[in-house]
Amino acid sequence: MAEPNTLKLAKQGNPKAIAAMINRSLRAKHIIAKVNRTDDCLQVLVESAQIPNQKAMVSFIRQGLTKLGIETIKTVQIHGRQKGQDSFAWNQSFEIEFSPDQVADVHDSDPNLNLHQSPTDVASENDISSDVDDIRSSVSEPLPGSNFAKVPRQAFAGGYTSSQTRQPRDHASHRSTHSSHSQPRQPLKPLSVGNVVSASLRLYRNRFKLYLGLAFQAFLWGIIPIYGWAKLYQIQAIISRHAISEFAEQPETIESIHNQLDRNIWDFWTAQILIGLIAFGVKFGLSIASGIIVGIAPSLEAIINLVTLGIYLWVYAHFFITELPLAVEGNIKPKTAINRSWELSKGFVPNIMGIIVVATLITIPLGLIILIPIVITIPTVLINPSLEALLTALGMLVPLLIIAFACMWLLVMPFWQIIKAIIYYDLRNRREGTGLQLSH
Repeated sequence: MAEPNTLKLAKQGNPKAIAAMINRSLRAKHIIAKVNRTDDCLQVLVESAQIPNQKAMVSFIRQGLTKLGIETIKTVQIHGRQKGQDSFAWNQSFEIEFSPDQVADVHDSDPNLNLHQSPTDVASENDISSDVDDIRSSVSEPLPGSNFAKVPRQAFAGGYTSSQTRQPRDHASHRSTHSSHSQPRQPLKPLSVGNVVSASLRLYRNRFKLYLGLAFQAFLWGIIPIYGWAKLYQIQAIISRHAISEFAEQPETIESIHNQLDRNIWDFWTAQILIGLIAFGVKFGLSIASGIIVGIAPSLEAIINLVTLGIYLWVYAHFFITELPLAVEGNIKPKTAINRSWELSKGFVPNIMGIIVVATLITIPLGLIILIPIVITIPTVLINPSLEALLTALGMLVPLLIIAFACMWLLVMPFWQIIKAIIYYDLRNRREGTGLQLSH
């Protein structure tokens, strides 16, 4: 039987405890399971000398998780692989459901249960028709053309949690599942705007004081030209990396992240300069093109402006997460980071654009802070419309506007850095597997 503490943690959705319980039973079968969790999605990688039997393995894991009754896990994704191979032999996803009367302790697995299968078994399993319409995992299946199906084994080495102990198993009947295999019949649902924004707001709320303090440091550094700007960009990256460490369940302290990123502080500055040059070039080119078109057809000015804005946002979305590879992957130079951002965002640009638009709409109310100084100073001029009153109002308005802008920036900047972190984390999981590792 599982130790009480392990069982308690497993029922809370702890991936280490779940891995320990699964492996408690699989040890006798010489199968190793590695477990990772992303929000309400649990990812399990099983591998052994022979290809794990897909049907038996999925049934085994599903029944065990159902008995545990983990309310915070909604979707489970299982990958099977032969030990020593780089690619998955199969993968399957399902939604997990339970009711209180199903929750119970688990027992050791049937020693006669066949948990291995041959390559021909895999082929026959993959011919089973699948329906992925109801799968609710945000990173459950690879997109056609992505390299997730060919993810190197090392990608799972640290991101998943494994244990070499035995795990009990129950023999209760299972619910129906929706499965998807190594060749999904329809692509994964794109990045969810709602999920990204809501997750960002939750983390921001939980770490508000910490991130606000970092934002204040960044603001003060930003007053100093060149070196101060480099420090500002570095602190922004620190916030994003800390957010990723929270989602990847690889917690890091701000101090340790700061030490890691001190060695490439100028890379963040260089990357921002390069992105600025790209943005200027795109704006300049679009201005010339739109000016020519509007000169020919003035009635189309409104449409041309919208198209121009859309094109600029499309380009910006490609470079939205440029500082993240610099902050997370290590030994990455600015030019490589820019290329990395472009490659990771391919196929997801419309969704990133949607996230940017929604996040902008959410932060617009904070922009109303700028109106406060105007509201304060205008009555002074209206009551006494003289040059002296105007100069007095302007003398008050300028510093108040600076303070208002600073307050708005302090509140908004961490939110945007968290959004970048979640997008980067999601894209890495989709394209390269769920074993994202933070560099040290």
